[in-house]
Amino acid sequence: MTARIPASAPRILFIHLSGAGQFQFLGAWLAAQGWDVTFLHGGVDTATTTEGIRTRRFRLRDSTIPDGDFRHILDHAAQNCRGATEMMFQMRHTEGYMPDIVMAHAGWGVGLGVKLVWPDCRYIAYHEWYYTDRNWDKGRAEKPVDVQTLIADRMRNLPITGEFDLADANWCPTRFQASRFPPALRRQITVMSDGVDCALHRPDAGAGIDFGWLRLPAGRPVITYATRGMEPLRGFPQFLRAIQVLQQQRQDFDTVILANDSVSYGARLPRGDSWWMRMMDTLDLDHRRIHVNAMRPREEYVRTLQASTAHVYFTEPFVTSWSLSEALAMGCLVVGSNTAPVREQVEDLENGLIVDMDDAEEVADALSWVLDNPDQAQALRQAARQGILSDHDAATVFPQKEALLRAMIAG
Repeated sequence: MTARIPASAPRILFIHLSGAGQFQFLGAWLAAQGWDVTFLHGGVDTATTTEGIRTRRFRLRDSTIPDGDFRHILDHAAQNCRGATEMMFQMRHTEGYMPDIVMAHAGWGVGLGVKLVWPDCRYIAYHEWYYTDRNWDKGRAEKPVDVQTLIADRMRNLPITGEFDLADANWCPTRFQASRFPPALRRQITVMSDGVDCALHRPDAGAGIDFGWLRLPAGRPVITYATRGMEPLRGFPQFLRAIQVLQQQRQDFDTVILANDSVSYGARLPRGDSWWMRMMDTLDLDHRRIHVNAMRPREEYVRTLQASTAHVYFTEPFVTSWSLSEALAMGCLVVGSNTAPVREQVEDLENGLIVDMDDAEEVADALSWVLDNPDQAQALRQAARQGILSDHDAATVFPQKEALLRAMIAG
């Protein structure tokens, strides 16, 4: 039975396109502190209450404009805005719901109607990305980009920039992601870590791979890779090329991959095609030592990374996955790509290893070093955990965020 929330409790509404998303852990923590918490999204979750948190779902409407038309990007945001705003209007005028704070995931249009419905609430826009070919600090393009991409990126950015004249605060989770915004917008952004539950994501020397779908001998070295999809943007083909090299050099390890056989970021492949199938056609891998499953429940995911000997996290310059900070919190020896989002959290030979993810030999050498040097690797693991405890531990980050939220309400 859900505990009764006092009428005087501060009310916060989180809005996301598809689910609780980044707000899941903060929302649960605030609810435990006595806040009145509601999630509003357009995802498939039909539950109305979870852990004392109300969940409302708005209707998603498809755009009638084809994907290849640039207007589709803006119409998609407009349709999302319509669905979310209609539900907010119902919540206010039919149910009498009046939040003190609203936080929305910017970019998809879901928060653009917040101030239309609740003009007196405090609104926080949560920003993840600004689409640009510019390095604003150096004042030049990073790489050649075709005109079609430039136009599409401009259309994607319009709903994002539209948040800045509405929001009372703009939050972004990493310095690198904030750096993508033009200086005039960046000055309005506060970098606030998402926070990591370091009590849940912690080292466990006794962890092993022992699930219904896979059991490995205790003490068997394991190289892990875990992300939403299998795509070049997250370095999946590059990872498998390095595993092929390492398998040819040694037999004393297994590889465990937790990822959906799909593209979450980047260009979609034709129906029936996937990067997994492409790599299987081009690489000579020992499949007896590669174990692949889709994204697993968090308990299995945590257990897998706790048992990891070396954890590979690759990405092009893009939004940093939560899994990177979670892996570091669990004391994983992270072998990461030499890209800005990774370097923000991993320093070579200080709390992990940095490699050129496109150089399969270099990646294989780094992984081999980890397998051969457990004592030195252990020092890096400890440093990885300590870095997260110092800067990203939810036990510190969440109270800081709550203090800011309360100050905004009072202010």
